[in-house]
Amino acid sequence: MDRRQFISGIGYGLVSLGLAGCGLNLSERSGNSQNTKNTPSSQSASSPVSGYDRGKLIISEGTDPNSLIEKGFAALGGIGALVRSGATVVLKPNFSVARKPEEAATTNPQLVAAVVKQCLAAGAKEVKVLDYPFQSPAVCLVNSGIKEAVEAVGGKAYAINAQSFYTQVDTGGKILKSVLFSKDVLSADVFINFPILKHHSITKLTLGLKNMMGLVWDRGYFHKTDLTQGIAELTAFHKPHLTIVDATRGIIDNGPTGPGTIREWNQVIFGVDPVAVDTYAATLFGIKPTEIEYVTAAAQLGVGEMDLQKLTVVKV
Repeated sequence: MDRRQFISGIGYGLVSLGLAGCGLNLSERSGNSQNTKNTPSSQSASSPVSGYDRGKLIISEGTDPNSLIEKGFAALGGIGALVRSGATVVLKPNFSVARKPEEAATTNPQLVAAVVKQCLAAGAKEVKVLDYPFQSPAVCLVNSGIKEAVEAVGGKAYAINAQSFYTQVDTGGKILKSVLFSKDVLSADVFINFPILKHHSITKLTLGLKNMMGLVWDRGYFHKTDLTQGIAELTAFHKPHLTIVDATRGIIDNGPTGPGTIREWNQVIFGVDPVAVDTYAATLFGIKPTEIEYVTAAAQLGVGEMDLQKLTVVKV
């Protein structure tokens, strides 16, 4: 039985339970619905090119959040190659569940704050840090430590849990033809995707590509069609300028909500190629990257490279 047969074949109650960790709201309408007050938009699938080498992965090792981020950006070529004076920057970490930082189910808030500091030091006009939590937005912002850490360094942290944060766009995919997508990300000069490496009960892992679902109003549509292909097509539509994976520590079971068994890797992964970043992260977890179906699907769409032998991996 394949994924689509499974999802369509089980009962409504089981779907509600099994997909709750993905933030599936069964009352949300289809992602392809035209019933919206927003004006449809044809956004480009390509992102502006930064000064970073797409064929390079930077693996920053250690335990100090500020040092991890500083070393990573320095090895890439400096924050100035990505963030210019007056730029609006959007960071998309994972604070979708109401867990504390020590529970390792959300992106480390001190790492996020360190990136915000780097961007502001480079002259960014503003840095927005956002997610679409599937538990209480206010509680997630506080419990995750994101709100306090980000605001302490001059950034703005908030949840995009209202339809007014989204606009309808033509995504051009076979599965994902149109979708309500984050206005903040579409209008940003720089978009940084910042997931945490952790277990996921359906897709095996939450990685950068999967983290993009927190930018879509109707995530239920992905599950009602083809989750794997939908994730791949979403990133093909709007690639991040940079993906940073918090692989310092994460839950290795009972994901994505936790609590779960915690493993420490003490690494932060930086890369322009979202497929390459996810591929390397999967190897840390001990899973063959080809087993993460959405990563393979994205590679087949030309989103990025799965062959790490073709990349330059630099550890700092």
